[in-house]
Amino acid sequence: MLKRMCFAGLLCIATTGLLQGCAPMPTQQEISSADYGYPISQDDAVSQAKGAFGLYLKDPESARYSFGSVYKGYFVGSAFEGRKLQAGYLLDVTVNAKNSYGGYVGAKPYKFLFRNGKIAGAWEVGSSGIFVKIM
Repeated sequence: MLKRMCFAGLLCIATTGLLQGCAPMPTQQEISSADYGYPISQDDAVSQAKGAFGLYLKDPESARYSFGSVYKGYFVGSAFEGRKLQAGYLLDVTVNAKNSYGGYVGAKPYKFLFRNGKIAGAWEVGSSGIFVKIM
């Protein structure tokens, strides 16, 4: 039973990686003509990201954050999301917080996308570089 579960998990990871790796990158025209919305300030982006983690983490009070600077950019959704180009302003965040057992889990990277002053998407960056949508 354990072997079957491990195989199914590996198959799922391999399939997800394959689907993410096969997509063409957006063209320069798509990137330059995308609607990025208006910029968000660093303080507003940090505040909104912390608020989102307050809902996402088991123990948000224990969180230790490291924030990058907000920058103009885009994110291409997974094959399951239709490979849609999502343009806006990105914020890279690393978070280390306690789990249900009270121990720190180690720093994990996340990426937030803001459009017109609001969170438009958030992803956890897996150890193999695969983005997992969390909101």
